[in-house]
Amino acid sequence: MSIFEYPGYLEAQLLELEKMVLCRESQLSTLLSIFGEREHFSFPSIFIYGHTATGKTYVMKTLLNVLKLPHAIVNCIECFTSRLIFEEILIQLNSHCSALEKEWSSHERCDTFNDFVRLYKQAILVQDLKNQTVYIVLDKAEHLREMDINLLAGFQRLQELTDCNVTVLFLSEIVWEKFRPNTGSFEPLTLHFPGYNKEELQRILSYDHPSAYSEDFYSAYINLLLSIFYTVCRDLKELRHLAALNFPKYCEPVVKGEAKESDTHRLWKNIEPHLKKAMQTVYLREVSSLQWERMQQEDQETSQLKGLSAHAHVELPYYSKFLLIAAYLASYNPARTDKRFFVKHHGKIKKTNFLKKHEKTSNHLLGPKPFPLDRLLAILYSIVDSRVAPTANIFSQITSLVTLQLLSLVGHDDQLDGPKYKCTVSLDFIRAVARTVNFDIIKYLYDFL
Repeated sequence: MSIFEYPGYLEAQLLELEKMVLCRESQLSTLLSIFGEREHFSFPSIFIYGHTATGKTYVMKTLLNVLKLPHAIVNCIECFTSRLIFEEILIQLNSHCSALEKEWSSHERCDTFNDFVRLYKQAILVQDLKNQTVYIVLDKAEHLREMDINLLAGFQRLQELTDCNVTVLFLSEIVWEKFRPNTGSFEPLTLHFPGYNKEELQRILSYDHPSAYSEDFYSAYINLLLSIFYTVCRDLKELRHLAALNFPKYCEPVVKGEAKESDTHRLWKNIEPHLKKAMQTVYLREVSSLQWERMQQEDQETSQLKGLSAHAHVELPYYSKFLLIAAYLASYNPARTDKRFFVKHHGKIKKTNFLKKHEKTSNHLLGPKPFPLDRLLAILYSIVDSRVAPTANIFSQITSLVTLQLLSLVGHDDQLDGPKYKCTVSLDFIRAVARTVNFDIIKYLYDFL
């Protein structure tokens, strides 16, 4: 028997809902109480908020689909204008129309909220939904604030404007106090989805166990996973990704016959270094599952554990690689050595002529030095074989390298002598990048003369 008992819904539907939605019984019960029966008038607008990956979208989709309630679900990132939102709602509501009616409705323009209210009423009459509650779910609703000023207030009063039984649900990651428009609006009913605790994450992740292994075996693996990652990551989506990514390595001793499923100590020793390496790139998703499997196979062949980070083999545009190489040379070579490395007919200059007391220490030990943009471009033009024009494309690639944190901007944007940068990558990384363009960077580094 289901823990949910609500009139108007079949017990089989409630049992299925209970099975599919884990650790959100309280929120689910609250929503069912607010919704009431199909014919009941529901609250005009409901604001559901909580951190990312707390089950807001999943619970709403599951609830509406299992109970077969008339609804439309719109992502406000995909539909980034008011017109796209209006049309997506109408298309979903008209999904059961005949082909002729669909073709006619597709030519109807819906540019304003007045048009949407008029077309919404038509859709309700065509679908015979006048006596049922229609639910409109606006996911990532915080993006509504960047659209038309009347959009948020209009959706909050949609029930009043259309004189129809409709409930609009806003799903957001920010609280209502930061969401509320300054112009004043109808106050929605708020519902909070808190983050999952460790026991709830254990229960949800254990539910995904593969059929080839026992539930206890997979549950023990999830327990090990959470013991490492729970302190730094509580995002269910990321933890689920990490669990799927590293499970083949955990099973490896069992598959080879070197350990039994109950031998947790041996399994832990096998997976521990891999999980700790994976901690370096939590949330970054720098490699795909297939690439990670290939890296694990290479580790088995070379008996060395490589990092999960894709920075070791980052993909950059052709000139971005040379820009990064030029930035590294500018950061770690003294400015007065540029003539030695990049001017063809400079004559013979001995290293001792450059050496001063403060330069006896390796520049790599002192760290990267800031350099101006002009010096970066001068070195770039010297090391690239073909002629490079100083176009906007080159400057945009410099900005991209700063965004990727491969370069860092030093000082303020409004300084009069132009921007200065520092290269933040390591020697191993820049050597790997230089190899991809057949550039011997060691020959151009002052420390290695």
